[in-house]
Amino acid sequence: MTVRDPAQDTSDYRKDETRLWLSVLDAYNFVYPELNRQLKERSGISVSKFDVLAQLKRYPDGLSMGDLSARLKVSNGNVSGLVNRLRKDGLVDRSMSAEDRRSFVAVLTDAGQQRFEEAAKVHAAVLSECFRHLNAEDLAETTGVLKAIIRKPRDKGIPAND
Repeated sequence: MTVRDPAQDTSDYRKDETRLWLSVLDAYNFVYPELNRQLKERSGISVSKFDVLAQLKRYPDGLSMGDLSARLKVSNGNVSGLVNRLRKDGLVDRSMSAEDRRSFVAVLTDAGQQRFEEAAKVHAAVLSECFRHLNAEDLAETTGVLKAIIRKPRDKGIPAND
């Protein structure tokens, strides 16, 4: 991949950047609403709730609210609201951290584990349908390009969703 020098930018290059940005938005606006709709209809949870459950699934001992917020790239207030709603649904428990009495740790309940497993099947099926027209090479190439976009911010300490 050739790296372009911003000092040598031409208007065509700027148009290419804009086209890329609009394509990313179009792809997001194609996939996200369908994923959210299907998850809600078929498993009773939104993409946002699914993302919380997915993070907690990866960390069986739980995550602090701050860590969860950083991994989801949302505010602490947003995470608190999501966790509170998931607690009401019986999918997540929240308790005071043993290491830091000022923070709370969220963990999956057994019901949360089961709901996540059901929702993960829906999630996979929707993504498979949305990307069915792409072959393995297209998927790998697109993933590589998108990871290249976020590589610089990641080098600065901003976590990525690997």
